[in-house]
Amino acid sequence: MQDIEQHNKEYEELEETERDSIVKSRIGQGLFRERLIDLWKGCSVSGLSNLNLLKASHIKPWRDCNNSERLNPLNGLLIHPTLDHLFDMGFITFDAKGMIRVSRLLSKSDLEVLNIEKKLKLKKIPIGLMKYMEFHRNNVFKDSQP
Repeated sequence: MQDIEQHNKEYEELEETERDSIVKSRIGQGLFRERLIDLWKGCSVSGLSNLNLLKASHIKPWRDCNNSERLNPLNGLLIHPTLDHLFDMGFITFDAKGMIRVSRLLSKSDLEVLNIEKKLKLKKIPIGLMKYMEFHRNNVFKDSQP
């Protein structure tokens, strides 16, 4: 409870423009998620249909996007949390045919524990999605040690 009170206090201490920015960001995230649900109808990879279990994930990271890219559903995947985390961390990506690419930084044992199979692929490839995925492959995906 103390954390919530501290969070609320910090929010109240922000300048009005900063508070407005936070609110607009949260509203934008909701709109982005709704657009992804309309596009994918379930997990972009597994087909899991329980939307409560799925994350709205940007392909080209939020920090690298302009405002229209941030809300564009072609810049997003609706995926279960394990895939979301691996994707955001750059341990998986998808090739031009939608097949999963797994980083060499993940061991065979990691993949088994996480239940990640190398035959996974995107359920579909909407026109326009691959320009974002190419960015992800080139700028986020980690396929070797630095």
